[in-house]
Amino acid sequence: MQDIDITSTQSLIDRYYEEEKAQREMEQTLATVTTRLDASDLAMLSIISKRFRKTREEVAQEVLSSALVDLFARVDAGERKLMARDADDSAKSIANEIAEENGVHSIEFKGGAWGNHDRAITKLERKKAKQDEEAEASFEKAVAERVAAALAAEQSEPQSADAAEPAEVEETSQYSETAAIDKTPAAVETQVEEESEESAAEMADEESEAPASMFAG
Repeated sequence: MQDIDITSTQSLIDRYYEEEKAQREMEQTLATVTTRLDASDLAMLSIISKRFRKTREEVAQEVLSSALVDLFARVDAGERKLMARDADDSAKSIANEIAEENGVHSIEFKGGAWGNHDRAITKLERKKAKQDEEAEASFEKAVAERVAAALAAEQSEPQSADAAEPAEVEETSQYSETAAIDKTPAAVETQVEEESEESAAEMADEESEAPASMFAG
């Protein structure tokens, strides 16, 4: 158990050494930049620094670093790649100059920071472009489906009207046939009555003529 505790402590001390070394190397390659701020910006810088227990120089350094990345991201992709290459090439020589000013003749400087930024930004841009293309394709598909549905609805309306017309014609013919059937018995009855009346008249004439003949004989 004691060995494990010692190992953990040694690991912690090793981490402290590494952090100290990294901090020293960073400080050896930092250059002082003088800038001018108005009262409002300086007041906010002081408030933020005090709130998070940092110096104004530390906050200003981080703000400027983040702002440079944002500006770099807005540059055209082709020009951005060239700018990243030029910045990474000159960063090494600038770091050596700053180190010499701080009394250090040899430093370990890891370059390629802006090339990494460029690759990360390019990856995000491609992802966003792909998402935009998918969204546009989905929108066009939805519009096409709506147009097709509207055309199908318009084509089905005339067919419904054509189907209704034969039904009306069939209903009219059925009505005519029914009316003709209804009228036929009446016509037959009228004809029978007329024939009966004619027969009765003929019989009356014959009866009136028969007595006359007998008396004439």
